[in-house]
Amino acid sequence: MGDAPAVTFTQVLRHGAFRRLWIAQLVSQLGDWLALLALFSLVAFRRRGSPAAVSGIFVAFILPFALLGPAAGVLVDRWRPRTTMIGSDLVRAALAVLLAVAATLPQLYLLVFGLSAASAFFNPAQTVAIPLLVGREELLVANALGSQTMHLTKVVGPAMAGVLVAALGEKACFFVDAATFVFSAAMISTLTIHREERGAAPARSVLAELAQGLRFVAGHAAIVFVIVTTVAAILAAGLFDALIAIYVRDVLTAGSRAFGLPVSIVGAGTIAGAYLVGRFGQEVPRVRLVALGIVGCGIGILGIAVSARLEAALAASLVLGLAAAAVFVPSQTLLQEDTPPAMLGRVSATFTTTITVAQLVGILSAGRLAGWVGIRNLYYGVAAALFAVGLAGYAVARGWAGREVGAETTP
Repeated sequence: MGDAPAVTFTQVLRHGAFRRLWIAQLVSQLGDWLALLALFSLVAFRRRGSPAAVSGIFVAFILPFALLGPAAGVLVDRWRPRTTMIGSDLVRAALAVLLAVAATLPQLYLLVFGLSAASAFFNPAQTVAIPLLVGREELLVANALGSQTMHLTKVVGPAMAGVLVAALGEKACFFVDAATFVFSAAMISTLTIHREERGAAPARSVLAELAQGLRFVAGHAAIVFVIVTTVAAILAAGLFDALIAIYVRDVLTAGSRAFGLPVSIVGAGTIAGAYLVGRFGQEVPRVRLVALGIVGCGIGILGIAVSARLEAALAASLVLGLAAAAVFVPSQTLLQEDTPPAMLGRVSATFTTTITVAQLVGILSAGRLAGWVGIRNLYYGVAAALFAVGLAGYAVARGWAGREVGAETTP
């Protein structure tokens, strides 16, 4: 592989089937942000909801991934990915329309839960589909494109939602979200995805197949490492997101206009980092790249902790975003490369469930931890933990230096 020319983003987008899946992802994720921001606007401003009522939307959005992810992964491994994605999109389109007519807060929660439940099936099916649409050597770049798309919609979506809510109201956002799911389903319906059938193996229970997937993960050191590393990064991100507004206010003594800047800079850094990983990281072993990324995340958090001025914190936030891409993109790629296709849905869903729980833990524990030790000291502790995980992983990765990039590893 060392003598082969580097894979380019343009080369990956020349695959018509992958390009259509990518466009579907871009449009539907924009719709997701429109709907999510419209929900917060509806509950917080239109209905004057309490903080608990507003946070309930977030819980209803996140909880299905933690509760349903493992079982969804088993079923995704049984079903055809194209059919699963189309079905998930159509269910989400119907639920988005119902959001526009929901009359009570419990109805909104139930519909948001249903939307995320359908996404818990769509996401692992998409993870299964991508290696079937591009070459193995193109996976890193394909995942970098996906990461760029996700973070770009985080930047553009809220701004679009604000304009649309102001001009037409929240219901318009829900209808637009429904239309994006229909568009996504239509695009995916044009794909031809060839997946090797599992054969005539005896029928097994969901629990038995889930246990099989967990045993595979537990026995694969590289996958265990990227899961542990990604959990560390997600925990750090949860603590960062939950506390950054208070940090900007109390430690950096900046005004309300500045508190969103670090989060935006992290997003921009992740978009740029995904490009850099896709462009220059193809020859770097995945585990080593992840280890370097988590150390970089530690440097970013440490830089924020020691900053006395907003400008320095923003520079550190950029480092954090760049490094985060070096964790997330190769982690996803390694899962796809090293997992047997018949088990990828389970492994992907296990990965998603684990990081979802980590995200919840990070956000829910942030306030209490900061109250005990102070925000700055908490950031110091997070940075130290990230350094420890990254350096230990890098030391282990050196023992795997002889592996082919993306090849299965046994230390």
